[in-house]
Amino acid sequence: MNHTKISNTTDWEKILLSADINIPYGRTEFSIICPFHVDNVPSCSINLDKGVWICFAGCGQGSLKGFIQRKLGWDEKQVEEVFIKTEYSLDLDFFEEYEPTDNYLKVVELSDEFIIGEYPKWIFKRGFTKDILDTWGCGTNKYGDLMIPIKDEESRLVGWVTRRPSATPKYLYSTGLKKSKVLFGADSLVPTPFVCVTEGTLDAMWLRQHGYPSVALLGMHLSNRQKELLSKLRAQEIVLCLDNDEAGKTGLDKALHAIGNTLMISYIKLPDEYKDVQEIKDYKLLDNIINKRYYW
Repeated sequence: MNHTKISNTTDWEKILLSADINIPYGRTEFSIICPFHVDNVPSCSINLDKGVWICFAGCGQGSLKGFIQRKLGWDEKQVEEVFIKTEYSLDLDFFEEYEPTDNYLKVVELSDEFIIGEYPKWIFKRGFTKDILDTWGCGTNKYGDLMIPIKDEESRLVGWVTRRPSATPKYLYSTGLKKSKVLFGADSLVPTPFVCVTEGTLDAMWLRQHGYPSVALLGMHLSNRQKELLSKLRAQEIVLCLDNDEAGKTGLDKALHAIGNTLMISYIKLPDEYKDVQEIKDYKLLDNIINKRYYW
């Protein structure tokens, strides 16, 4: 194989952010929470100028290209093709646009650290109820994180997401989970007039807690596979409830053009002071926003 040469002008900052790796803005050398093990302190050091990383807890080290390959669970060929595609022009969403044709999702077992039926206290302070956490099969771990199972449309466990209360990044996904191949919550939907589509798991759970059928993309972009899964839902209308930031607006625009001609689609507009639907604690306000949604 002819390996793609990564130049020293590669925009690693943009690439890492596109791969859902939270990094500090404007810095070329820093430490982050390692995505490859449960980490309470930033143990993974990254140098953007050199394009390298090392985990001082022993997870490994090497090039950022290999780091991304490991983080996304891709093989070498998939990563090579992405960098060939983006050698001269990097797009913030190129990872979401590059999709392997294989839709196979590996069925997994829950990690031993997953304590089912017990929950961290901080999640209740955010307004979530025990009933909704029970409904989604959530749990916790010894670090006080919220553990959320991810199932495919046939209710098979294919991974989980760990929501951490204060660490960075806030969300850790289990190794090998193909986020673009699943709609979080689709397996538990019943026939309904409309379905709300959010970016994150907690957003979907928050809407479901307030009586709105919902699913989550596990990211800001709608993949081709997720488009297929949406079309299979027994719903007359798809309501896009993406985040109220630039990334969410970009994802909204792409989703509208991707499915606007095949499905009845609408979208909500959040007041400027709210980043996502989960921040809206006033039920009447939330109901008003969804009822006054806009059609495309």
